[in-house]
Amino acid sequence: MKRVKYVLLVSAISLISTGHGLCQSNLRFTTVSQTAERAILLNWVSQSNHIYQIQYANALATNANGSTAFQILYDGYPSHGTNTFIGDYGNYDVALTIPHPKYLPMRFYRVLDEGTNTSASSPFVVIISPTNGNVLSGQVTVTVVATSANLPILTTKLFVDGQQMDESDDGSNYVINTCEWPNGAHTLFATATGRSGLSGPSGSYPIYTGQAVSSYVPVTSSNLISRIAFSQAFFEPSLGQTQEVTATFAANCNWTLQIQDANSNTVRNASGSGNSMTFDWDGTGDGETNILDGVYTYLISAATNGGSFQMSEGGSGDSSGPPSSSFASSLSAHADSPELWAMPINGSGGAVPLAIYPSGFDTNYLTIFEASPSQMQALNRLVLGAESNDAIDSSSDVFTDEASPAYTGPSGQSSSAPTRPPTSPTKNAAGNYAIGYYSWPSPQTVSIPKNGMPFPATGVCHLDGSSSSSISFDNIPEAQTMSQNMERAMKRYGWKLGTIKGDQALPVNSIRRSDQGYGGGEYFTTATIGLFLDHGDYGTDPDYNPGSSGSDQTYFRSDVDSGDNGWLRMCQFGFGGNLKWMGVLACNSLTTYSSMVDAGAIPLKTTHLVCGASTIAAVGEDIGANWTKNMLKKKQAITDAWFNAGRSQYQYATNLTGTISFRVAGYPECMSDTVKNNTAPSSPSPAPGNLTVQDSQVYP
Repeated sequence: MKRVKYVLLVSAISLISTGHGLCQSNLRFTTVSQTAERAILLNWVSQSNHIYQIQYANALATNANGSTAFQILYDGYPSHGTNTFIGDYGNYDVALTIPHPKYLPMRFYRVLDEGTNTSASSPFVVIISPTNGNVLSGQVTVTVVATSANLPILTTKLFVDGQQMDESDDGSNYVINTCEWPNGAHTLFATATGRSGLSGPSGSYPIYTGQAVSSYVPVTSSNLISRIAFSQAFFEPSLGQTQEVTATFAANCNWTLQIQDANSNTVRNASGSGNSMTFDWDGTGDGETNILDGVYTYLISAATNGGSFQMSEGGSGDSSGPPSSSFASSLSAHADSPELWAMPINGSGGAVPLAIYPSGFDTNYLTIFEASPSQMQALNRLVLGAESNDAIDSSSDVFTDEASPAYTGPSGQSSSAPTRPPTSPTKNAAGNYAIGYYSWPSPQTVSIPKNGMPFPATGVCHLDGSSSSSISFDNIPEAQTMSQNMERAMKRYGWKLGTIKGDQALPVNSIRRSDQGYGGGEYFTTATIGLFLDHGDYGTDPDYNPGSSGSDQTYFRSDVDSGDNGWLRMCQFGFGGNLKWMGVLACNSLTTYSSMVDAGAIPLKTTHLVCGASTIAAVGEDIGANWTKNMLKKKQAITDAWFNAGRSQYQYATNLTGTISFRVAGYPECMSDTVKNNTAPSSPSPAPGNLTVQDSQVYP
């Protein structure tokens, strides 16, 4: 009995608008199609200057009340004008990764109109290279330029066929490898976000933002080697995984695969011939030798051999063949039916469900169906008008380019991969990391913290030299994006996410230490590198809560916990465990360093360094990614990496006043730590004399 593989395609979906006067009567999907790699392209009628959120749901996932359980796929996506599109390639830059549709295909989609840009003007963004109609081969640099008259803080993103690429090292030049896409037509575009300033210090809000999208740049890729792909987004042989490396060739070729370490030394070789390549790497070197964990690249070389080109025939795993034209007619005839339909499309009599939901039934003409790969290909053409000429090998799920046997391109090519997300070229993890943040989606005014003295029980610690009994906190809209950008960078350089949580998912007690009666979850101690983002204030009165020992503390506030329990003191942080380096991006996070050290109230334990600020600070969406890049790519010392991350982020800020200084506190023997070469604390204790500090002005 043959095993039939099923794929789900969504051919019309729902769109919704926010309920604050932004309803859009013509908000609707126009086309939905499937790429040769089985990603889903979503196209909808849109309004210029609007921002959208793309949501997805698994077909069988429901909420407690029985409604469809939608989750965010992408957020903050700018309109392309009157028609907008995006690709679902999965999202590996969120805590609970969303697999590529080819691995988890049963999905519904909908789009939420989040409103308009807050700035009256938008930046301008353009792709200046390549240009329209260029034929691309091998590795290509795509140059993006963004400008703005009144939004000085600019960030850009590059998309290929609606898929976001990894960040640019310099903010303008993006390196892609066209051998990782199918040969043929592709669409490039870039987006730019401009901000009037950086948030963080109280009173700096609101921050005005504007987003823009470049013109589309149609290009054609032409390579002997194409569709280089990997089975694992993050390769961990320690968990029994193998990394399946695949590629297709535009002619019959002799091919070689060289797996190379970070120093370009080849550790594993493979070779073969044909019009495609598949190699399962178990993480060992030649001769099954053990090799170090780390970042590896895959160098594929191919040379034509004059052999005949053999096309893969679709449907080898399915005996029924493509659906008949009567099925397409039936689908068209019932597209507006108010009934729920289920009909067989399997020629052997087995029922594969087709569900058609009418307008007003939670979704807007939501049509889903399941089919085997060969049926999918035919349905793409019959129902969606797809123009794919791809054949499908349904026995291996590998798609091959339908090339002519009379191939006349280059007789040889070499290509080093991957450059395309989501694949990380990493064997096991170099380490893991944890990120926590409070974004303050709703500004709040809260009472200042109590000082812990039993008499009077109402005694409080005044903050920032003020005698006010309350303090207000503004939004930090960059918090989530900064966390995701750091996550993307850490993965790119071979690190594995331990955890990332924010707002409701991060109750303050999950951060606290577990001793001294706090019983906290010590959220960061399972990671090697941690980053915490929040508002921060320094105390100007002694604090006698457990661990504070009468010191002037630094205070951080949860946006989800109420009362005095919502305050997190520096002395309450859960440090130690696996945590070596901790970043605390908040105003004044280490302003009262001397008082806390004198009282033994910085609980570093075995944590080497805490990176923070001795003044006000500001939040930008790239500080975490810059810190990561400086530590892992540029191999800077942890301290220098932190200082330079602030300088890079603040250099274009125009709304900041005064001086901003970053501060790193820790053990003297650890102050020169790099990620690769570091020293454990010789006498881990926060006692006076055991810790030191280093300051650096990062703005102006």
